[in-house]
Amino acid sequence: MPRPKKGVNLDTRGRILRAATDLFARQGYDATGVERIAGRARVNKALIYYYFRNKLGLYQHVLHAALAGLVARLEATVGRPGSADARLALYVDGLVGYLDDQPQLAPIMLRELADGGRHLDVAALEQMLQIPPLLARLIAQGRAEKVFAAYDPLMLHFLLMGTSLLMTSNMPIRRRVRQLGLAQPPVDGPATTQALLGVVRRLLRKDHVDVPIDR
Repeated sequence: MPRPKKGVNLDTRGRILRAATDLFARQGYDATGVERIAGRARVNKALIYYYFRNKLGLYQHVLHAALAGLVARLEATVGRPGSADARLALYVDGLVGYLDDQPQLAPIMLRELADGGRHLDVAALEQMLQIPPLLARLIAQGRAEKVFAAYDPLMLHFLLMGTSLLMTSNMPIRRRVRQLGLAQPPVDGPATTQALLGVVRRLLRKDHVDVPIDR
């Protein structure tokens, strides 16, 4: 991840990052030009090249920052004391909550998946690979406590991450469906968390019961 250079104006740099994050999420990498980012951030486009080298460097900085925040949030939940089931609940809540707090990450990641991850550099891949071992720790603890069955942590990661990304990305559609009176789907993070946690507990626990999340 590029480090700020000496003399960097943090407010200007922050405006560039916010503008880029929003545009990459709305339009995708290819459809977002440096001039458009500069216009949104109200800066000369030369500053983008000065701070981030090029559009790809800016995009990767946005992605690295978002993934670093996600990994830190999930590591914090796994690092808390408690039973495997309680920590699993915190993990799911942390994942859904982070994507709610950082809604631009979901469309960016879904586009990368559709494009085969062609803009993901080694640093981003290494960040993503930090997540499945966290679930492996939870599963191992649950098996030691004799409450979890054996389960592939990578498949569990795909289930949790894929569902969470999709739920975050389709929030506008679900709001519209409810506004039109076509259905009453859950539209908030807590409802998503509880539904997803129920599915995961049924996969991992033989004696599944609904346990509330202790935040």
